[in-house]
Amino acid sequence: MLELKKELEKIQDSFSRISEIIYQTPILSSISINRALNVDITFKAECLQETGSFKLRGASSAISALSEEEKSRGVVAFSSGNHAQGIAYASRELGTTAKIVMPSDAPKVKILKTQEYGAEVIFYDRDKDNREEIGSNIALEEGRKLIKPFDDLNVIYGQGTAALEVMDEVETEFDMSVVCCSGGGLAAGTGIVLKNSLRNCQLYTAEPKDWNDHEKSFIQKKIVSIKGEKHGICDALENPQPGEITFRINSALNTKGLSANDKYIIEAMRILYDEFDLIVEPSGAIGLACILQNKEICQNKKVLTILSGGNIDANRYNELLGIDDG
Repeated sequence: MLELKKELEKIQDSFSRISEIIYQTPILSSISINRALNVDITFKAECLQETGSFKLRGASSAISALSEEEKSRGVVAFSSGNHAQGIAYASRELGTTAKIVMPSDAPKVKILKTQEYGAEVIFYDRDKDNREEIGSNIALEEGRKLIKPFDDLNVIYGQGTAALEVMDEVETEFDMSVVCCSGGGLAAGTGIVLKNSLRNCQLYTAEPKDWNDHEKSFIQKKIVSIKGEKHGICDALENPQPGEITFRINSALNTKGLSANDKYIIEAMRILYDEFDLIVEPSGAIGLACILQNKEICQNKKVLTILSGGNIDANRYNELLGIDDG
């Protein structure tokens, strides 16, 4: 049984450890978006977080919980980019070293930033290799602490601090949340915070249509894996199945799943740029995309969504939005 109050206390403790490392990112709203969609949306702009995504929160939380002896041996992680950058940055700030296992086809901007923060990058082929196996072997051989991108309680508690900031700053009683989902850590942390005071708030995960493992898993009430799908535009969300810890928490919170296709994801990216002058990567815009594609369940509702990341190559961004950079 999930004890919400105790879990919230752990998120609050995490926030106390990482508050000097992370930014308290802006909370935004738009009259024009709300009128157009007949919904009241609150946006948490984690695309403006240091390292460009919410992942710094979980990374800082996990590393700050290590002993000095563990820090002396270093950490290892696997990630397509945003968790990688979070681990690299937090490692530098908290006095440890990091090795990151990244797919060779990860966006160049994410690879370069990870290296700039001081981490050593180990490449793998995402179609042939098992990144978790590679990371586990490095941890075993070198004595490093493996920090998973979502299936780690301290990571989940760190991700929950974004929602904690929202609840401390605004008085809105949200009817629902729509939160991007790869392994489920941000959704789990957000859900714990919201359900502590808003028991009737309906929680939703947001995923691309072809990688909607959470949506399918919630329907079948068991972990379902996505197999054989082509890689899409949301590289940060292409985890084949929910995490065991995160699925247990999200299921206990009665979380449901939504998904969106590329048309709505790109439309969401364009809306966010036009309205807020924000460059949001496809994975970061998936929450708004799911609201756009599932308008009927959002009507007249107060909704929280997190703009989870903004790490995208300029050329790729322009290509997706059809911008001629001449």
